[in-house]
Amino acid sequence: MSDVIEVSYTGDLLAHRRCPRAWAYEKHVGMHPYEQVQAMEGHLIHHAMEWLTKQHRETGAHASREALEAQLHQYFRVLWGRGIRTTFRSRDEVITAVADHLYPDGQPLPEVVAVVEGALHEEYPLRSVRQVLPERFGGKSRILLTGVLDVVVQQKGNLDYRRTWEWTDPGQVQGRVTTQRDSAHAGDLEIWDYKGTRASTEYLDDYVRQVVTYAALLEDRVGLPARCVLFFVNEPDRDLRLLSIPVTREVIDGSVTWTLEQVRELRQTVLLMQQDPLAIEGGDIRRRDQPPAERVTDDLKKQCTACGQRFDCTTYASALANGRRQQGVHPDIDIRNINKN
Repeated sequence: MSDVIEVSYTGDLLAHRRCPRAWAYEKHVGMHPYEQVQAMEGHLIHHAMEWLTKQHRETGAHASREALEAQLHQYFRVLWGRGIRTTFRSRDEVITAVADHLYPDGQPLPEVVAVVEGALHEEYPLRSVRQVLPERFGGKSRILLTGVLDVVVQQKGNLDYRRTWEWTDPGQVQGRVTTQRDSAHAGDLEIWDYKGTRASTEYLDDYVRQVVTYAALLEDRVGLPARCVLFFVNEPDRDLRLLSIPVTREVIDGSVTWTLEQVRELRQTVLLMQQDPLAIEGGDIRRRDQPPAERVTDDLKKQCTACGQRFDCTTYASALANGRRQQGVHPDIDIRNINKN
């Protein structure tokens, strides 16, 4: 038996924090939700940026919106073949939405231009091994953290950021958004991560920790960046689209410590899954000290409604009943509801 815990930051750590129960059944039983609009859009956005960067590098010009949409149609079929579905939205609706985010009015966003023209690596695979104490990680002695860093950017020109992350507790990797401005200059090394959500996402703290952890894992190869940047591709307000995140030694060390603690909790869920799958509670891990009805966030509800395990999830049932008085089973968890199921 291997003594390595292989963990993907996005596919495992962030998914586990959003709902340990859904993650465990999907990861270890193979029960995938039938509707994955967010996953589909995220994959398409990442692929689009990679393809746009490659096209610019090869031709010296930016691709047209028509060419981008043609490429997205091809990649949509690839994702569909891998089992990523969009039941509630058609292929054309999803592709148009992604193209609108990147090429509104038929032209690339200034942020897209900056990334495409300055990209060193359109996708940078990460694989980092960390030694840990087996006693704390269920008998495992090594952790293999994996992920794909969307872009490492060398700015060719100035770029202004209208929002900056302020670290209120660097050691614990906690902070908040401020309206203090920051500027990138030619020669600055930056790490960017694309998010197919809006800037108001309730998972902002986790996304900040994610990109800073990527910086920590890349330090040996590229050094510390001048800053990390989150690019909220789905954000219509340009002032909110980019978030600059300062990087310090304390933040880098804190992010690694925080990430390893998340792996330890994930490992505990795996052990519980092996002993008693029904004992794994659903809901946002950040709200596990709250009543079950309060553990399902607005964003999580979009995932819950397509989760194959929702019918016997007491957490989701409590959230549906919260604030409502009704007789019988809610239609969303009524297995006899043929219109939904």
